[in-house]
Amino acid sequence: MLIKNILVIENAFSQPKKADILIENGIIKKVGNIEGVGIDLSGKVAFPAFYNTHTHAAMSLMRGVSDDDPLDVWLFEKVLPLEDSLNEEMVYYGTMVSMMEMARNGIAGFIDMYFFLDSVAEAVKDFGMRALITRGLVDENGEDNGRLKENLEFIERWHDFDGRISGGLGPHSPYLCSKGYLQKISAAAKEYNVPVHMHLYESAWERDKYDAKEILEFFKDVKLIIAHAVQFKENELEALSRENFFVSHNPSSNLKLGNGIAPVAEMLKKGVKVTVGTDGAASNNTLDILHEMRLAALIQKAKNPTNMKVEEVLNMTTKVAAEAFGLNAGEIKDGMLADIVIFDTSDISCLPVENIKSHIVHSRCKVFATMVAGRWIYYNGMFPTINESEILYKFKKLSQKLLKKEISEIHRSSI
Repeated sequence: MLIKNILVIENAFSQPKKADILIENGIIKKVGNIEGVGIDLSGKVAFPAFYNTHTHAAMSLMRGVSDDDPLDVWLFEKVLPLEDSLNEEMVYYGTMVSMMEMARNGIAGFIDMYFFLDSVAEAVKDFGMRALITRGLVDENGEDNGRLKENLEFIERWHDFDGRISGGLGPHSPYLCSKGYLQKISAAAKEYNVPVHMHLYESAWERDKYDAKEILEFFKDVKLIIAHAVQFKENELEALSRENFFVSHNPSSNLKLGNGIAPVAEMLKKGVKVTVGTDGAASNNTLDILHEMRLAALIQKAKNPTNMKVEEVLNMTTKVAAEAFGLNAGEIKDGMLADIVIFDTSDISCLPVENIKSHIVHSRCKVFATMVAGRWIYYNGMFPTINESEILYKFKKLSQKLLKKEISEIHRSSI
């Protein structure tokens, strides 16, 4: 594929320049003045695609469930009972619809924690996105009822599938995993050479019961992607600054569930590798990374307007996030993966184009197209890899079936 006459922003710290982009076998072959006939994208801007570093993608089925509840009510009284009714088909179509939303917002890949992992992977395979997929792991009195074995068998089947799908281990949290279980998971991650993805210090009540430094020490020898990290104090941030640790900052979910604001500005000063995630659609309720970037910046600027510069936010969602995935991506340069988002400068939110990076973060520029490995997964309002109407029809049927349980529970409790 040859893209002609487009403005290219090489990375979060670069300025736009007019160039052509040649892509071969999913890799950016050359950026510059290239002879030949290609797709003319005059009036468009190419930027490295975004990566969403914390999701529960199939939760699109439960969007809007348990609004206005705190985390403990939302999770234990509303979400977990509904999840007991999920099946493979529901997870497949829930993941599909979430990828549609993510692709429409410039996301090329996501890090997921859920169950029915084969259904998640099949959806990712069919859609064409990238994903690092982990099974949510919990134990009871040191027994995990086969979940870890299930997670490892998934890794053996799917890891590095098509260069787009990889596996990791997903201990849910300290409050659902014993210390011995966490140590067992860490040993398995080291043996299989895969990352660990877990919630940590999301809420104040979690912080009051568990020692994050002790938990982090269990994972000192593996790549660890920590979701939330809201309740870390400044004198604890040094523990997060290991080379193999990443934080996924989820500002909308953190605020919506009443968990607070993560000290991201302080993390960055300590050298912590911070990325951005949306969390699931049941706690956000959107998978719009553009909205998430702006909110991430604004809540840090409340203390000091010099916090969270545009370039920092863009780097968090591209280059640093790609590193968390283990991808040679996050820049539009020769030899990098061809994961690219195209913005439309005819959109008034993108004007004046000279300040386009600011507009991506703060003005919500319109995404024209999203590319993964040189293949369009979203293009000018369409999803070229799927039958959109069929997927939406199936999703609506399945979500209605699932939510009947919630409605019946509400009616029963009101009698």
